Amino acid sequence: MLIIKTKLPTKNLPIKRVIAKLFQSYIYTALDNKEHDGYKHPNGKVFKAMNFKIAYIENEIHAKYVALDPQNEKQLAQYMLMNSLKLGEIHLTNTSVSIVERHSKIKSPMRVGGFVCANIKDGNSNKKIYLEPKSNKFQEIVYNNTVQKYEALFGKAYEGELKIELIEQKPRERIFHYSKGVMKAWFGIYEIEANEEMLRMILDTGMGANCMKGLGFLEVVK
Repeated sequence: MLIIKTKLPTKNLPIKRVIAKLFQSYIYTALDNKEHDGYKHPNGKVFKAMNFKIAYIENEIHAKYVALDPQNEKQLAQYMLMNSLKLGEIHLTNTSVSIVERHSKIKSPMRVGGFVCANIKDGNSNKKIYLEPKSNKFQEIVYNNTVQKYEALFGKAYEGELKIELIEQKPRERIFHYSKGVMKAWFGIYEIEANEEMLRMILDTGMGANCMKGLGFLEVVK
């Protein structure tokens, strides 16, 4: 996992609503095109083999980036150190990058926390309805999405056990921005039972929808 910290020259630049897209674009610039294209499931869905979360508070940016292929983490770190971090037209030279190993914490069941997103389309307006983790539909969508992602990324069926149990959900949702769009997600703590390969995939690529838009990032909790 990459941990990235940087400072802007001034406070509260009006980039909060687009920072996830700017960081996503920077990642794709640094990596091979295949990571931008993603990995297609036989049903047509495309999944990405990486994930990030990013926060902008006053004049500081904190980001975390993970990838199923650890070489992509190293490649992004090297690119950032050689070319500096660029978010749109903003060049950030005072940036620190560190690599943290977290696979040693993996064991089943694994308890993790994060903002996981799932939605359905309104049949009348075609708008997205964002679901709470405690709903049965949310849990069905996340389970199916996780299995399909595994099949797309590894090119084989998942034959192990998979249980994703919601332990706790925060009562209020948080609004996330991507470009001009708005997404909603609730922080939840989940206990996941699966084989090690599946658990690594979940930690390294996120869970749920919009994982390359700043959502779905999970961290191990006690």
